[in-house]
Amino acid sequence: MSTSSNNTLYTLIAVSLMISSAHADNPIKGAPHWSTPARGISLESEEKPQANIMLLLNISGSSKKYSQQQIDDKFNAPDWFPNRHGQMPDIVKSGKAPKVWACASCHLTSGAGHPESASLAGLDSQYLQNQMYAFANGSRLDYSGHMNRMSKALSKAEIKEVSDWFSNLPPRKVTKVVETSTVLKTYIDDTRMRLFSQPPTMEAIGTRIIEIPDHVLDVKKRNPEGTFISYVPQGSVARGKKLVSMGNGKTIPCSGCHGTDLSGSTIAPSIVGNFASYTVRQLHGFKGKTRKGGQAVMMQGVVNDLTDEDIVDISAYLTSLPVN
Repeated sequence: MSTSSNNTLYTLIAVSLMISSAHADNPIKGAPHWSTPARGISLESEEKPQANIMLLLNISGSSKKYSQQQIDDKFNAPDWFPNRHGQMPDIVKSGKAPKVWACASCHLTSGAGHPESASLAGLDSQYLQNQMYAFANGSRLDYSGHMNRMSKALSKAEIKEVSDWFSNLPPRKVTKVVETSTVLKTYIDDTRMRLFSQPPTMEAIGTRIIEIPDHVLDVKKRNPEGTFISYVPQGSVARGKKLVSMGNGKTIPCSGCHGTDLSGSTIAPSIVGNFASYTVRQLHGFKGKTRKGGQAVMMQGVVNDLTDEDIVDISAYLTSLPVN
């Protein structure tokens, strides 16, 4: 498909931008609003022709073609590269109507996910199963509420099948970290994705982490190899490294539980390479006890003395690390 056609499909209209400041569906105590985005607005034309919705799109390296309507179908996730993974369980591909969306519609067929969801590829299957049970019983809250709703509708066998499948996917690096003092203004669209506002205007980054698609058109097509830029405060990576490796008098070194290279151990999951905003949500979840029960109890004491800035610094450092 031509670049001009893609641009036409995704052209933003010059409308008045209203940035949502609403809380997430399930407030994560202490978590900053930028890390738990409420569903926002779409700046794409609400009156785009039906022909554009049905126009077949493609991505580089794939022979598949899908319309945007097909791509956005929560019960039939697009599979751009079916030869790069094993056979998907039905729930990963198609969900379990009416309550359970296709797992790959948010976490992608690579398991890499987006900042508003999470990267699952390569995580231990039992760990993933335990998190699904925690979502189901409410001991772990998902800020969007989706995982709490969907986990309740799945059987133990279905949860294991899905967890095994994502666990067998190779983890991959999904972010490029850029330290900065200023960043372009952004808004949250109607899929909870953060995008740059128009016209371009700079603002101070403060103590936020801003994660933006590297190539927005590819990410909108749910390209399983889509990548993101993580804009983080200046100096945050170095400060985060001290906290993660030494504790810096506020916590304990992460390697004690998560392994020497932080890629996981028999008692704790990998914490490298996930989206920084996801890590921010989880650390606040432990601190605010919206993520509790099981092994989560171990983390509550670990994060208790961390400030909001410490959590940002740790998250910035962890997302900067290579994925093994």
